[in-house]
Amino acid sequence: MPNPSIQNGRPATSRVYAIVAAASLLVAACGTPASFEYRVVSRDPKVSSAQVLRAVTDALDRADARAWAQIDEKTGDVTFALGAVGGGKPPSIRNTEDRLLRALRFEFGERVEIFFNGGPLR
Repeated sequence: MPNPSIQNGRPATSRVYAIVAAASLLVAACGTPASFEYRVVSRDPKVSSAQVLRAVTDALDRADARAWAQIDEKTGDVTFALGAVGGGKPPSIRNTEDRLLRALRFEFGERVEIFFNGGPLR
């Protein structure tokens, strides 16, 4: 009687290793997902969170960014995240940041400040 752990002359564990290796290569080829967190803060009490949220949402929509901006209820800041795959910031994220900065500067001037992962975005 043939050994059940050997099929077609190859041990079953070699198939498991082959599947794990293929999955590892697939993950490595796709890159690692990265998230870029943003926070928009109003320096002027006359600029409401709702106004900033509208401007950020419009800028993200025009940039075709798949992001959802929201108001942080504790601080009143507008927060959102942009996602990408791979290392570093891809051009799509840099383009979205540029459009967002231009739109906010046009709408509010220097009355709002944008933070990226805790530091100011320039």
